[in-house]
Amino acid sequence: MKSFPVLVLLMAISFTSFSYAQTQTSLETGIFISVQSELRNSDGQLITFLESSKFTYLNLSSIHDFLDFEASLGSDPVVSIDGKNYQVIQRTRIITFDSDSVMGSTNLSDNLNGAEILLARFVHDGFLVVSGDSLKSTWTFVRLA
Repeated sequence: MKSFPVLVLLMAISFTSFSYAQTQTSLETGIFISVQSELRNSDGQLITFLESSKFTYLNLSSIHDFLDFEASLGSDPVVSIDGKNYQVIQRTRIITFDSDSVMGSTNLSDNLNGAEILLARFVHDGFLVVSGDSLKSTWTFVRLA
């Protein structure tokens, strides 16, 4: 009967480790993506801070098109890492809520010919928002220059 607790422990670990199917980008694959989300109340007080470089959905071909367009708008810095040049593109979006809700993911979308295209999704445990709260999402992309 000693094997029973070990089996239950292994099952619990396996379910917690893979609760969401996740993709993580890296510089070795040519692009690294991370997102930081800050939820603040109407007084500006920090309520929740989340950060991840693991995503439950990535549309890499559309992300590359999105980054090509974004890079054409300004002067995003180029840094050298281990002799390779990488472009760092960082964009921030702030949403102010006008009603109470629950947020269970942080999404990055683009508008292509009037249609919204999902580029990336970071699913998390979620948080409550009330009218007046604001969510600031900062997306950082590092890609080969």
